[in-house]
Amino acid sequence: MTTSTLTAVTDPGTDPGPGIDPGPGIDPGPGIDSVTVEETTSVAAKQSTAVVEDSTVLEEPVVLDVPEAKAEYLDPAELVIAENVRKSFDLTARPEEAASIREFGVGNPIRAEREPDGSVHVVDGQIRTLIAREVGLTRVPVWVTDAPTDVDPKERRIARTLTQINLNDRRVPLTDADRATGIALMLDLGASATRVAKGLQRKRSEIQKTAAVGGSHTAKQLLEQRQYTLDELAVIAHYDNLGDTDAVQRLATAGRWSFASTAKRIEHDRAETRARLHESLLYGAYGFGVLATEPDTSEPDAAYIPASELVTADGEPVSEEQIYTDPARWTVYLEVQENGLLVDKDTGAIIDPDTVDWSTHGDLSAEPADGRVHAEQVQRRDRWIPTYFLPASALPDSGLQQIVPDTGDCSEEAAAKAAAEREQARQDRRRVIELNKRGDAANARRQEFLPRLLAGRTPPRQAAAFVAESIAHTLDPSVLQKVTKLLGVGGSTQQLVAAIHAATPSRAWMIVLAMQIAAAEAPIGKSFWRDSSAATQRYLHFLADAVAGTELDFALVDVEQAAAGDIDYHDIDLAS
Repeated sequence: MTTSTLTAVTDPGTDPGPGIDPGPGIDPGPGIDSVTVEETTSVAAKQSTAVVEDSTVLEEPVVLDVPEAKAEYLDPAELVIAENVRKSFDLTARPEEAASIREFGVGNPIRAEREPDGSVHVVDGQIRTLIAREVGLTRVPVWVTDAPTDVDPKERRIARTLTQINLNDRRVPLTDADRATGIALMLDLGASATRVAKGLQRKRSEIQKTAAVGGSHTAKQLLEQRQYTLDELAVIAHYDNLGDTDAVQRLATAGRWSFASTAKRIEHDRAETRARLHESLLYGAYGFGVLATEPDTSEPDAAYIPASELVTADGEPVSEEQIYTDPARWTVYLEVQENGLLVDKDTGAIIDPDTVDWSTHGDLSAEPADGRVHAEQVQRRDRWIPTYFLPASALPDSGLQQIVPDTGDCSEEAAAKAAAEREQARQDRRRVIELNKRGDAANARRQEFLPRLLAGRTPPRQAAAFVAESIAHTLDPSVLQKVTKLLGVGGSTQQLVAAIHAATPSRAWMIVLAMQIAAAEAPIGKSFWRDSSAATQRYLHFLADAVAGTELDFALVDVEQAAAGDIDYHDIDLAS
């Protein structure tokens, strides 16, 4: 419904003045239609002072001549829309306002003037009046003043126009942060997300995420910057409300393109930390000190010495049995070997892989060979490998000695070189572990991104070339001649043919792209940053180019850039 207001009111009168609103509507209570409010704003006006640009206060206050007004409840159908600077608007384009007025009524009083003939003409609030009519309200709050009769009609129209422009231009909306704070407060006070969503005409999921943001000082600050989506801010708020300042800092500086990958890495890191602490409980019960991070042992004054670098007074290596005789003297750090154990699904007992009949995999009805375990009865679990360290301060009283590397040269330079080599080996191992984690996070992020890429009805502009080139690199000339006829695919042929037959030509191309992407994804493991093939490089470059300039937020992260051959993985900053 599009409404135009072109009524010109030419009766003489006096406007209260541009930008001066006598005040909010007063609810007269049930059964009362009006109440006289005498000089409601004159007291405040007499006390007001004008402030000049240099913030000095004028000695004489500015007193405004404000006419008497009445707060009344009137039928919006009986109100006359006076001349208004807002000439055209579409009520159907403002569903939130209509839903709010339908739910709560008109909260902000309408400003109007009563003409000598008794008719009430709206000066400010025409949209509220029209929506109230549209939703069927019979009573709205109206702030009514008597129309002036001793003012030139043109001057009266000028004053009304100044008032309307000022009232519309000077309204200060809630900031996004203030709105989020209010939503969080309502939920804290016991309101359900469903109730708040209905009251604010929002989705329930949006209310829950906004409430999380409202409880986070950092997320609210970022909300005002409008650089992050509500989903991303909810992730930041989650860690901020947990007091995880490291995660908040990493996410707040991640940038748009790497936010999802950073979030996945943090999620993986926190899950691994929780698992490490859980696995460390038994060692703590024995009396070991538990290390949350692997200590640096390369410096001469390192705080911890690995057990592998210690020997007894007889020159014998320190055994695990000896360590357990006095666990309180030692600390332990657990390193995870992903899927390093094969265990029984029911009992958790460790199973020797050589005792499993792997031919039964995927077939519950198959009988394993004599003495063998059914492949479906076992599963992989992470293996936590302990490394024991002796605090350097405990070495003098331990009866142990630190191994001096046999370099053939007893000089300090040789010892320093050996220490540097040990540290380099440790850093190389740490690099592999860290980049594997990043590889896992990048893979997980792509698995969330790819369904969105493939949800469209038409493929990316580069899709046809990508598919054609990929196939061309895998087929010999004789097979290439049959490509247009055979188009070999995986899975059920009947199901695939049915899907293609039911699809539009563009969607059929998307199905082809989905098959090629699945083939490209299959060989990618967590170490793809160092051992990617030419096919994987083509695939990653396609992903990066296909969504450039689109609404799909995706760009290659560091490990993917290394896999694509764009950077050397040795140059990746592990501290970022």
